[in-house]
Parts: sequence; C-alpha cells; structure tokens
Amino acid sequence: MNRGILPIVARLQSLQTVARFVPGGARVIAKAHDRNQLAQLLRAANETVLGRSLRFESASGPSITLDVAGRRVLRLSAADGLPGADACLAAEALEDEHKDELIKLMQTVAAPRHELRVTSGPIGRGAEGVSVGLPVALLADLLLIELNEADVEEPEPVEPSPEPEAAEEEAGDVSGDMLARFARNLGPTLIAWLIAGGENDGNTNGPEEMVSHLQNFLGDETEALNRQLDAVANLPGDPICVILGVTLVEDHSIVCARSETAMLLGVIEGDATKVVLPAWNKALR
Repeated sequence: MNRGILPIVARLQSLQTVARFVPGGARVIAKAHDRNQLAQLLRAANETVLGRSLRFESASGPSITLDVAGRRVLRLSAADGLPGADACLAAEALEDEHKDELIKLMQTVAAPRHELRVTSGPIGRGAEGVSVGLPVALLADLLLIELNEADVEEPEPVEPSPEPEAAEEEAGDVSGDMLARFARNLGPTLIAWLIAGGENDGNTNGPEEMVSHLQNFLGDETEALNRQLDAVANLPGDPICVILGVTLVEDHSIVCARSETAMLLGVIEGDATKVVLPAWNKALR
C-alpha cells in the first residue's frame, strides 16, 4: 500500500477501535501486554490538532501532563512521581534543548508491561503560536517509532446504509439547507446535534446532556475548528465535513460539517466512517 495513505488508514482504524475507560474518565491507550506503550503515547499526541491538555498516567504511578496543539508538544505543565523534570516544567515553550529530557520523562511514564491511560482537557495556557514546541514527528523519529503504523488488511464489504425513514422526524424541525439535509441523511445514527450560524442557527436535536456537551465544545473551539476545516477544504470557506478524533462516550464519534457561515456538530453512534461520507455526498447534490 502507498505509504502516503497510512496516516488515513491509521486514523480510520483508531475511530473503529472500541475505547476502554477506567474510573475517573481516563481512556486506556495501551494495555499491559502491548508491545510499545511509548508509541501509543506519541500517537495520541500526534492525533491532537486542536489545543488540548493530555495527562498520560502509567498504572505504575508516574504521570505527565502535556499541552499539545497542531501535532506539537507545546509545554510540560505537570509531572508527578518523576524526578528531573524541572527544566521542562520551567520552560514557557519546549525547545530543541528540552527534547532529551522530555523523551526520558515519556519513557518512564510509558513503562513496558504497565497499562497507560490518557485524560484530555482544556489547554492550560492557550495554544497561540503553534509553531513553537516540539513536533511529535521529531520525537518519534528520535525514538525510531512509526506514528502511522497500521495492520492493513483488505476491507470487508460494507453494506450500504439504508435510506433513513421519516426524515423530518429524525432530523428535527429544520429547513432544507445543506446541513439540514446532511442531518436528515444521517438519520437515527446522528443521535445528537446542533447547528450554529445560518438560517437554522440554534436548532438542536437529541439528549439534552449530549447537546450541552456539544455547545460547550463549540463555544471553546469554534475558531480552531474553522482553521482546521479551512486546512482540509479545497478553498477556505468551501463546504467541508470531517470526523473529529474525540468522543463523548464509548463507541461514538463527533462529526463536524460547515456550509457558508453555518456549522453542524453532532454525535454519531457506532462507526462514523461507514455513514458520514455517503450522507455528506448526498447533501452536496
């Protein structure tokens, strides 16, 4: 397979992986018997485009908290149970001189034969100037780790998604613009959503708690989301749809779509990769 497609395959596989959470909300990213805990730590950081604070904790006790944005480690904001972290903790932004110390800290946290967990939260001191910090790809190169490693197999045939019935009831009371059509096309797999901007501004559907989570997320990340959507669109401002690498609950994915000044953010139940693209392409017609 062309190596250029490996990052896409790896991200699709990560979306299809059933996540496991421990009490307190931390997500298990490496089990005790996994071959390379450190690789999983770096891959979790590399999947973080929007500014987030990632706390990595080993079942053996030590933990580090990294501020990450744009696939760069911006700073080390906390280190528990780890000596020798003073220089990184004191740095406003990590630079090349800190990489060896940071690698030692990550190696200690990602100890072999111990479960590794991550907790994601709002970034501590903002994500301005994402050109600073250490690229995750550089750290991976120094450690001889392949960030996009994936066991590529021939995909199983995917049954076409059935046409949603009672479209207006499934999508709520919205008119027929592109985002409304997209919501209707997704049908019952779109279990919660909201639209911000445009003629359907403020329309929501789904469980109140999920919609509230979406509103909070969008309120914090609208500018960053627009920048990332522009980065993958053919032209800035073009209609675009992406699956975000975050979840609210196990076995669910977050979909984000934009058309003109309006944005839809929604929760997809199950494997979003099988339903989002057909629904989006149909909405574009």
